[in-house]
Parts: sequence; C-alpha cells; structure tokens
Amino acid sequence: MKRLLCILLLFLVAFEIYAQENVFVFVDVSISGAKRFKEAAGRNIINDIVLATYTNSKHPEWKLLDNINTITYNNIKQIINGGGNALISNNSVVGIIEIGDYNRHLKNRAFDRISPTNNFDDFLKTNYPGNVWKDQKTIIDLPMAWLASFLKSENISNYYLFVLSDEQTDKGKPGTGIQYTETDKRLIADYGKGSKRPEKICTFNAIENGKDMFLTIWSVDLSGNPITPTTNTGIVIPPSEVYKIELTTFKGGTSPKPIVHNDNKITIGWFCKNAPKNAQYKIRVSPIGISDEKAQTYTATGNSYNVSNLTNGKWKITVSTSSPNFEASSATTTVEINSGGSYWFLWLLLIAALGGGGYWYWKKTQDDKIKKLNSMSHNDSFSNGSTLNTNSDNSEYF
Repeated sequence: MKRLLCILLLFLVAFEIYAQENVFVFVDVSISGAKRFKEAAGRNIINDIVLATYTNSKHPEWKLLDNINTITYNNIKQIINGGGNALISNNSVVGIIEIGDYNRHLKNRAFDRISPTNNFDDFLKTNYPGNVWKDQKTIIDLPMAWLASFLKSENISNYYLFVLSDEQTDKGKPGTGIQYTETDKRLIADYGKGSKRPEKICTFNAIENGKDMFLTIWSVDLSGNPITPTTNTGIVIPPSEVYKIELTTFKGGTSPKPIVHNDNKITIGWFCKNAPKNAQYKIRVSPIGISDEKAQTYTATGNSYNVSNLTNGKWKITVSTSSPNFEASSATTTVEINSGGSYWFLWLLLIAALGGGGYWYWKKTQDDKIKKLNSMSHNDSFSNGSTLNTNSDNSEYF
C-alpha cells in the first residue's frame, strides 16, 4: 500500500510539472511604479523563470516575498533555487497582453505557439511593449477574466499567468470612474467561481527610488470554472505541430514479418522533421521470445545509433524522444538476427567430412582399378606360360 501511495505521489508531482505548459504575461503600462523594472529588467526575469534559467545572481534586485518552503508548486520552487524544468515546451501556447486603462487588453495583445522555429525568448522580445508608460489606471481583474474566457474557447484549461505591475490588487474597480458593462461584471464574477480557483504561487518585488514593482505568478485551472467562452476575438493561434520520428534503416519490420539481418551488429537510423537542435532520443531494443535476454535502452543525439552483440532471434526496436521539452510520435520496427552464430563450427565439420569422404571414395576407386589391372595381368601370364614383368631393368628386351 505504501508503495502504491509513493507511486501515486510521484505521478501527481510529475503531472503538476508538465500539465501546465502554457504561459501568459500581463504587463502594466500605466505611468506608475518603477519604470526600469517594467522594461528590460522585468522582461528578463520573466524569460528566465519561464525557461528555467533563473538564478538569484542574475536578478539580485528582485526579492521573493514568499518563504520558499511555503511554495507548493515544486517546479517553480526548483526554478527559483536554480534548477527545475522550463514551464513550456513545443506546442505550448504563449501570450503577452498589455494591461492598464479600460479595455487596454483588447487593443495590445499577441498570442503564438512554441515550436523549434519559434522560441519563447524571441516571442517575448518581439512582442514586449515598447512603451510601458502611457495609461492612467491599472485594471487587472477584467483582463484576467477575459483571458480565461478566451482560453476556454480555445480548449486551454491549464496555464501560468505572470502579472508584472506596480499594483497587486485591481485599482480599476467600480467607483474609480470606470463603467463596466454587464458582460464585464459577469466575466469577473464567474472567474472567481468554480471548484478550482486561480491560485497565487509566489510574488517577487523590486524597488527603485521608493517605487515598487511586483511580479506575481498564478496557476489557473479552468476545468471546474463556469466562465462563458469568448469567441469571435479575431485571434488566431497556430495549430499544433505534429512531430513524427521515422526510421531510415530497418523500416517496416513486424513480429510476423521481421527484417532479417545477417549480423549481430545493427545501425539504427531515423529522422524527425523540424526537431530541435541537439534533441535527445531513446533507443529501446527488446527481445521477442529469446531466453536469457533483457531489453536494452540507450540515449543518443543525432540520427543514428549502433547496437552490437545481439543474439540470434527477433528484436523489437523503438526510437522515441528523450528530451523533456520535445514530444514526437515514436517509430518501431522488428528485426531478426541470423548471423550463423555457433553453427559455423558445424559447417566446418560438415565440409571436412564431405572432403574426407570424397577423398576416401576417390582413393578406394583408384585402388580397385589397380587391383583389377593386376588381376588381369596375372591371368594373362598364366595362360601364356609366362609372368608379367614390369621391372624397368628389363626394358632392353622390348
């Protein structure tokens, strides 16, 4: 029972790490707070946390306001400690949205999908606000609710939300001169409902000349949220790219019809279109019905791998991805090793036996011919009253 609970706990931890692979960023463009930390300094810390390249030494002016031990999201905790895994991978959806005055989030926003040719670093640099100092207010709740509604229409239920602002609470609530529509009010109300509500993970703070800047990281799960999906936004998110590993050697073998190979060494080759540079692959070689043999697993970069000392028989070969942020469908084939193995000695014995038998037969045939000739010569000698003399010394009589 304890073992089962441990396995379940490990599964939940792994799921927490990899389930939320979408990241969205709010940047406050109001004319308040520490401007420098809204610009490059703010962009850089977001980039490093998302890509798991964060270290305290790179961002000494940003202080974590939370006790590191109270952070329940293990991957975020590990990233803050200088480790962990990136929050995104290939096919993750990312976005950056400006917040400030009413409906600012509807005017300046960008969404995209991560791929080997479109990384998060480039996306952030390209779409980060050029002017972070232009609005009079900071409205947070409405953009949060709108984003959740939009993402629900895109069937995205789990994501991280980074909010870079000098405010930690919404300063655009009713009573500040902003007239919210009924739709706005309903979105805001529904966003806070559901069995799984948005959860604040942690907050960083930077101060310059007595002015604050906060970076707050949220985890959002919309699976139990009743918010109504927002459609017809005009936003187009590129479709998911499907990565497929294809074999270039021993392709197409199956257990009933394996590819026969007359050597106990094989070179497995494969190809994956648009795969990330230096992607790692896992090669698993499993015996099929071969006693005293176990599956072998190797890792490699590149597009080929040599496997040696395979016993005669059938082997199933699977090539899959081994990189944590690269997913692709695997490729499988079956080969049958038929290298001759220990039978070579029997073949030598058979050849030797055949050669010896042939020689014996030839020798026996020659001996029989000689005996027959001698017998015939003996009979002729008796009939003529003389004997056959084959001595060369008597050649002078002839």
